[in-house]
Amino acid sequence: MATYRDYSWLQPYRDGSLALGYCVAAIPGRTPAQVLDTLGAAHVTEAIGIAELSGVALDLAEQSDVPGPSDVVAVAMVDEENTFLLQLNGGTFAVTDELMLPLLPDREVVSHYLSVNADSEFVWWSNGERVAHVELFGSNPVIGDERLVDLILDVGGIGIDDDASSEPGEHAVEGAFALAERITGVTVPAAVFEAGVFSVAVVPRDQQTTSPDPHTLPGRDNPSSWRAVAHRYWGADRTPLHAVITKTRSRGRPGAQLEFWYKPRSCIRLADQQGTLYLQNRQRQTWFRTDGTLQRRSSGYSLDIYLEQLLLVHLSWPSTRFTDLLPPDTIGDAVEVNGRPAWEFAMPPDGLGLDSTAAFDAQTGIPLRWVDKSFTLELSDVETGIHVDDDFFTGP
Repeated sequence: MATYRDYSWLQPYRDGSLALGYCVAAIPGRTPAQVLDTLGAAHVTEAIGIAELSGVALDLAEQSDVPGPSDVVAVAMVDEENTFLLQLNGGTFAVTDELMLPLLPDREVVSHYLSVNADSEFVWWSNGERVAHVELFGSNPVIGDERLVDLILDVGGIGIDDDASSEPGEHAVEGAFALAERITGVTVPAAVFEAGVFSVAVVPRDQQTTSPDPHTLPGRDNPSSWRAVAHRYWGADRTPLHAVITKTRSRGRPGAQLEFWYKPRSCIRLADQQGTLYLQNRQRQTWFRTDGTLQRRSSGYSLDIYLEQLLLVHLSWPSTRFTDLLPPDTIGDAVEVNGRPAWEFAMPPDGLGLDSTAAFDAQTGIPLRWVDKSFTLELSDVETGIHVDDDFFTGP
């Protein structure tokens, strides 16, 4: 029988990925696909492990064109028929009755959340009805079914329990996961956080809301419009890629050239004439070639080319929604970048105040060229949809 000690592996995540708040639900008897279908989810994409999930969720929230209020949630299968739902960086989706209602009939469902300000709640639904809830921290009593009190005392760690070594609720997060397992039978293993496959999607707050008709969106009909190109750009974030990237400094001064392999969102392999130079895997662990051998490094190295400056070009405008950078019906100039047709746009000043132009592949939306007053980044020999294992991005 699970106790809070069975979830002691959560501690590093409490200080990392969960530090800005989380909201989760244990949903038995439904697959992730069934959960997302029931919620009317849109823009479904993928993240591997919780380290990748945060960035994917933030980007998805940025690019969503679902009308009205919405939430970005992630779901993962934890065994053959049970689903774990997770929302990072704030949000209360999974503890809100009206939003969870479609998932509640004919089963026991448990949700809990913790905000960055330590607000918290644990909720138990049975056959569609909220039967009990309690704060995770402090010593407030359970409201509702008294069976929850005995379960809390049994799993330990939560605020009303005496088993905390220093203060009430010291192990409340671990206790909440154990308590959810006791009620629903859904075990969340550490492997899900480390390398589980999460389906990440936008869920409309109004369950009747559907994705808008593309023909009603300004500029979507014209493939050279900013609206259409920006939409393709966001779709390209799921495209594995092999190419050569060249950096040319201002006034044509020679820069650097690297061959690379990229697997969204964080897998990178860079090679120069001497062989593999740099690796980054899904867990954002990095290796850098030093004295002819790849060594695990988190700092102390320098790359002349940062791949993300081009492939994740939206990061140059951290305070502006990417699709709103230009009027939606702005038409790009037809150009060719190393044999690939592209649409090029004069971009607004970036976060450093620099003007630039960016050319996006006409078919995929991949950024092919970036030009500002300091340098040019450009792709050539582009291959899309490559198949490479995650091990290809992990060093010795």
